[in-house]
Amino acid sequence: MELPGGAGLLKFGMTPGEVLELLPPDRVTHHRQCMGLTLDQYAELRHAHDAWLGGLLFEPDWNFDAELDGVVLGFGGGGPGVTDRLARVEIQAGNQARTQAEGPEVTPVAWDDIDLFGYPAAEIVAVLPGVTASPAGPPLAEMAVDELGLRLSRATPTVERWERVTLLGPGSGSWGACCAGGLVCAEQGDGLVGIMY
Repeated sequence: MELPGGAGLLKFGMTPGEVLELLPPDRVTHHRQCMGLTLDQYAELRHAHDAWLGGLLFEPDWNFDAELDGVVLGFGGGGPGVTDRLARVEIQAGNQARTQAEGPEVTPVAWDDIDLFGYPAAEIVAVLPGVTASPAGPPLAEMAVDELGLRLSRATPTVERWERVTLLGPGSGSWGACCAGGLVCAEQGDGLVGIMY
């Protein structure tokens, strides 16, 4: 994945240190553990898996994100046994880009020359392989394409465009001890168990 602003090439399997070397230090924010559990703090692996898929799992080595050219990049390691290698990347429109009605546009987030944030969600869904959505049906808040390791989401279905892209790499297969779920936990884990209830 080519990073915005000429920061370099991000590859699945990189270590946290290698990822940080690519990022301009003044664009990186480190986070403390708050409202999140680590893998070891979950009583059941399925709940940790769901938290990881949703970006809620606190991964001490991956406790940073970076805002580059109007997009925020979040990073995550793999599942059990490969937490030290990049396996999940989240991309979302930055706060400044979301709140500005006029001004610079968000950097294109392209997948096969399709700007995932630049077109209405329904148009994106129509061109992705293996996705079927009824045009007459209610708008989707989230959708996943397992074969691409791609998940698109937005805070509410009424927002016209996707707001978040999650990409999963080869290290995501390490969650096989839980289930065969790619972009959704097949064991119906709940990442909020132990946090909210």
